[in-house]
Amino acid sequence: MRSLRLSMEGIEYRRGDARILKGISWRVAAGEHWSVLGPNGSGKTSLMMIATGYEPASRGDVFLVAGDIGEIVLPDVRKKIGFVSSQLTDIMVQHRPRVTGLETALSGRHASLGLYEKPSARAIRDAKRVLAELGALHLAEVPFSKMSTGQRQICLIARCYMTRSRLVILDEPCAGLDLATREIVLRTLTEEIRRHPATPQILVTHHPEEIVPGITHVLLLRGGEVVAQGRREKVLTRRNLERAYNVPLRVVHQDGRVWIVPRRQRQQQLPRISRMATDYRRQRQRALQRCSLLPVIRVIREIRGKKRCRPT
Repeated sequence: MRSLRLSMEGIEYRRGDARILKGISWRVAAGEHWSVLGPNGSGKTSLMMIATGYEPASRGDVFLVAGDIGEIVLPDVRKKIGFVSSQLTDIMVQHRPRVTGLETALSGRHASLGLYEKPSARAIRDAKRVLAELGALHLAEVPFSKMSTGQRQICLIARCYMTRSRLVILDEPCAGLDLATREIVLRTLTEEIRRHPATPQILVTHHPEEIVPGITHVLLLRGGEVVAQGRREKVLTRRNLERAYNVPLRVVHQDGRVWIVPRRQRQQQLPRISRMATDYRRQRQRALQRCSLLPVIRVIREIRGKKRCRPT
């Protein structure tokens, strides 16, 4: 059990009458780096909130780092988990608006939101190093409320990597980031996997191209159910991705990453009634063009138009 960091067995989750998660089972061990991938509404964030104990499952069992989630002291265990989520951003904006970028990063050492004790010189150096790696050292003295959405996300990612983690969960860390900043975040993720290969990193996203080469496994979801899970090369296939996104796709492999592009539907894939209507219009147009009466028809239409416009 020492290598097991997260286990979810038969997870069901309901919100009112809506069934959000439908019997999901999933295990994450030390040395595995996962992406939880799927379109919007597939249940990715709900799964992460249950995994970290912020939401209770309607049914099923969860093991998190040190034991079953109903038997562990969650505040203590969360100090061993690096976690980034949009919900965390909302909490910071509402309750910790004056906390600076540096203080946000430093708070990761204590799994708190803001600082409640004086940080050591070493902690300050580490926090500045992480911010610099993310291209955000200029945010060190900027209040959280004065930052853009992307800047807030970057500071929370720095906070995440300041923890002494046994598990790292990045719930859509690139949401709200421009292309250049997104690549900085993904490069930092790659570097963290290289530095700490035994610490599982879980990247939640709906963009397959964000799955960096260091990610070893993929959990692919759609509609609260598992489409496929396992080694990335076996999951990130055109067949599986088309099932998840419900659209014809072309899959492009480049520099160890996977990009998907929607494919145009061919003519034979159009509905039959649409094809018949298109063929009829074309045949009618060709017949009229061959017919010598076409100029006469045009003259008659012009005369009729003039009569309608004539005042009475």
